[in-house]
Amino acid sequence: MSLKVNDTIVEATNNDAGYVMSIGEWSSSAIVARNALKSTRTKILDVCADDAGTALSATAYRAMRGRMLCTKAKSGDYSGFGIQGHYKNTAADTSTGNKAGVWGYYEAGVVATIAANSAGVYAMLDAPTGATIGGTVGALQCCSNDLGGTHTGKAACIHCPNPVAGTWDYALVFGDTTGATTANTHSIDSHALAFVIKVRVGAVDGFVPVFAAAPA
Repeated sequence: MSLKVNDTIVEATNNDAGYVMSIGEWSSSAIVARNALKSTRTKILDVCADDAGTALSATAYRAMRGRMLCTKAKSGDYSGFGIQGHYKNTAADTSTGNKAGVWGYYEAGVVATIAANSAGVYAMLDAPTGATIGGTVGALQCCSNDLGGTHTGKAACIHCPNPVAGTWDYALVFGDTTGATTANTHSIDSHALAFVIKVRVGAVDGFVPVFAAAPA
């Protein structure tokens, strides 16, 4: 079954009594002209929700969600994701704009007040009682298939560029009882430590000192 919306083909394929909806084709480099982006069409799919001008009750809302449920044991080179964002470039790029597989964007209006924790990307990790953590798991993981190209710039796991306006207040903010930090009463060269950040490099545990005051 195919549905044409403007000049975009939306296909719903019945496979094993389950429908898969496709807009365009997933291919390594094939061009699908009918789904071309242009200055007058900067996106192919829009999912826009609002509160209809009425205060929402206390629960979690989202304009869109993806879930992958796995109920059987897995082995081998298995990967699974709730949502994948993929930006692929096959040409020289000297532009100065931002590119990413996922654009997480939190915007506060000019009259808005941000009174709680907020982020462009909110990552969660749950492993309740009864679950077993057998490897290293993280709410955020930085990976790469290949970084063997020529580095005329710098490849970084986390990059904090200059804001368009204003300044960042901190590069990192930790809770003081998260397990990632440990209170420390020692000192380095007479400079008191507020706490240390626990890190692991390879198979070695280590600690990054956080001074109670900036060293002279």
